[in-house]
Amino acid sequence: MILNIGYLLILMGLSFILLESIIPGLYFPAVGISLTIYGVMLLYAPSLALPLALVAGIVTVVILQSLVYKVGEDIKIGPEKFIGKVIILSVDLDKNGQGLITIDNEKWHIKGREPLKKGDKVRIVGIEGVFLVVEKVKE
Repeated sequence: MILNIGYLLILMGLSFILLESIIPGLYFPAVGISLTIYGVMLLYAPSLALPLALVAGIVTVVILQSLVYKVGEDIKIGPEKFIGKVIILSVDLDKNGQGLITIDNEKWHIKGREPLKKGDKVRIVGIEGVFLVVEKVKE
């Protein structure tokens, strides 16, 4: 009888892990891994089944929380990720206060509100259309 329950728990555990790929973010992997380990251990070492399944579930939740879900982290993409970054200009800005620079191997249009020259230390303070707005860092 334990053999049948073990196989059933393995199947249920793998189903929960598969369910995570359809409905992500609900800790199905923790339940799935716990059930799978519980089922395997019921087949080979029934006395260790419950403690190992509980430990596996807790470890899975900790790993998911710290490495995968990162709850509360503010993820920024596009030009927003550069706001606040300090860079050294590699080009002079033209008479309109505009230029083209490379940041993290990406080309970006920049706009300054004051005349800026190559070598000036600037901070990215905002976005206007396709331009990153920069201001000279006061030292």
